[in-house]
Amino acid sequence: MAFAAAREFGHQLASLCLLAALSLACGLVLNRFRSAPLPLLYRTPEQRLERQLSELVKNPPFRITLEETIGLGDFQRAVADRRTLVLDARPSPFYEEGHVPGALNLSRENFARDFRRLQTVLRHAKERPIVVYCSGGSCHDSKLVAGALLSLGFTSVKVFTGGWEEWKNAGLTVSRHP
Repeated sequence: MAFAAAREFGHQLASLCLLAALSLACGLVLNRFRSAPLPLLYRTPEQRLERQLSELVKNPPFRITLEETIGLGDFQRAVADRRTLVLDARPSPFYEEGHVPGALNLSRENFARDFRRLQTVLRHAKERPIVVYCSGGSCHDSKLVAGALLSLGFTSVKVFTGGWEEWKNAGLTVSRHP
C-alpha cells in the first residue's frame, strides 16, 4: 500500500514538473515575440538609462547630412557665440590633453556616463545650437554623438568635420584644464 501511494505521488510530482516546465517554455516564447518583451532580469531605472544611452550611441540613425556639418570659420563663430554649446566627442584623456575653449566632453566612448554627468547642462540646451567635434579626418565619433543627440530630441545639432586636428593646426587657442 505505501509503495503504491509513493509511486502515485511520484507520477503526480513528475506531471506537475512537466506542466511547470511546459508553462515556462510557453511563457518565454510568447514574451520573445511580444512587441515590447518583458526583461528577464530586473534593472534599476539608472541601469536601464545607462543601457539605452550606450546602445543609442553605438547604433544611432546616421541622420547627419552635409547641411548639418560646418567648416572652421563657422565653428570659430560658434565657439565665440556663448549661446552655442560645443561638445568634444573624443575620449576624456584626449580632451584633458587639450580641447577647444569652452567645450564640454561628451565622449562617444563613455556616452552614457558623460550624458548623465552633463544632464543638467544638456537639458537646458535642447533648443540651443550645439556643435560636436572629434579628432577630425576619418573620425566618426562626432557624427555618432550628434546622431544620438538628434535621436534624443535635440533640434539644432551640427558637426565640425575638421575636428581637433584642424583647430590645432590653425594655431587657435587651446584649453588644457579638464
